[in-house]
Amino acid sequence: MHIMTFDIGTSSLKAALIDQSGKVVAEGGTSYTVSHPKPGWAEQDPEEIWNHICATSQDVISQSAVSANKISAVVFVAPWKNIIALDDQSNVLRDSIIWMDARAAEQAERLNQSVGKFVGSGQEYWPRLMWMKEQEPELWHRARHIIGLNTYFKFRATGEFYTEPSDDFIRSANPELNDYYQAILKAADLLTDTEKFPVAKDATEIVGNLTETAAQQLGIAAGTPVIGGFGDLVAITWGAGKAQLNDAHLYFGTSSWLVSIIKNRSELEAPLYFSINQDKEGAVYALQTGCLALDWVIDQVYRTERSVLGPDIYRFIGNEVSQISPGSDGVIATHWLTGELAPLSKNAKGSFFNLTTNHDRRHMVRAMMESVCFTHRRNISTLQERSHTQLSHIRVVGGGAVSDVWMQMLADILNIRVQVPESPRYSGTLGAYYCAAQGLGWLNTADAMGSEVNIGKVFTPNPAHREIYDRNYRVYMKLHPALKEIYNELNGEY
Repeated sequence: MHIMTFDIGTSSLKAALIDQSGKVVAEGGTSYTVSHPKPGWAEQDPEEIWNHICATSQDVISQSAVSANKISAVVFVAPWKNIIALDDQSNVLRDSIIWMDARAAEQAERLNQSVGKFVGSGQEYWPRLMWMKEQEPELWHRARHIIGLNTYFKFRATGEFYTEPSDDFIRSANPELNDYYQAILKAADLLTDTEKFPVAKDATEIVGNLTETAAQQLGIAAGTPVIGGFGDLVAITWGAGKAQLNDAHLYFGTSSWLVSIIKNRSELEAPLYFSINQDKEGAVYALQTGCLALDWVIDQVYRTERSVLGPDIYRFIGNEVSQISPGSDGVIATHWLTGELAPLSKNAKGSFFNLTTNHDRRHMVRAMMESVCFTHRRNISTLQERSHTQLSHIRVVGGGAVSDVWMQMLADILNIRVQVPESPRYSGTLGAYYCAAQGLGWLNTADAMGSEVNIGKVFTPNPAHREIYDRNYRVYMKLHPALKEIYNELNGEY
């Protein structure tokens, strides 16, 4: 028997057919775009992504020798905090306002003042709901359902509306967190609208079965169970084997983040949190732009090579940047191309500092890679200070973890060992599999949370590089304070 997993990211998706032993039998993927109709806005058409899911599903099944009736369950993983409005006929009323959208700065300011503490920026979920209610009142009135991306895909598959704990910001089974949500909803004038939002079922529960229409679209038998699934942060946490209390990991994807697992949010101050279940929370120190920054600079300065090499460009880039000394001969970049999350600012933007005619494109790419590591060094320092712990190593997953050069940079800049699992690109897929396998009774809770992950490589800090990285890190940390007023003047205060 098999599980079909769909790991949907912001700009691409991976589908994998996995057997009962956890072996990937067949896989496939595709990419899609994010629309930016105005500065600070970010939207996607969820139906377009669903069509990609269906096409990829059929492709994966056709690659395998597995018949449709040998698939025991379907599970979706998707980014959190999307806002999708459906009418009473379940038609999509507008493109989804996705997690990176920062249009609601004015609403966020009012909400923070009303609550009496910092709830979030204009990118946070509740201010964006306020924006929709205030700026699109007719659409808000017509909206029968307001759901996230994971919920939308489950609805398309089953006809049922259920969210899951990590993407539910209206209700919580944790009494303390539920009270916090209610206070925010009251301050945001959203308490009378809660019937628009679906209730949650646990991530490992069966939420419905494939309808005839969805079965035909996906190429999977009608009636196949659909598991609740979860957001990408939880899936990657499970797949990284770091979902136990006090665990920590780094993710290097389009965005990037450091996650530490805690029992209650009051234990650790962090910019963001996500719920795993009633008993566990993830404290998140996030970078809005991670590997996206690397891809951008490659597109600008290695465009011809990328068009020829395709996916092999990353191996080529690794060889190129390895020719440049640690510290990029004094060049320092900022990866803040789409703005950044607190304690940086949404109006911060990318830059290259200290460039000269002695530098070339290799320096620019290496400096961009180092900048992502510098931000993670700041976040790990903050985590250690606030949690009164000292990390001896960090596990890293995501597409960026495939780069040996980047992971050695990270070990050198953090000055701790870096562990990379055997399949770092598939942590979200593995997390989805563990989730569904527990729901089907194939795994117990401990096994489903991926406590055992095979480590493929370990990178040890090179002490010869510490001095130059310490110096560049000190300079990097001065850039945002020095440029803050300039960003305000150029890009507005948000």
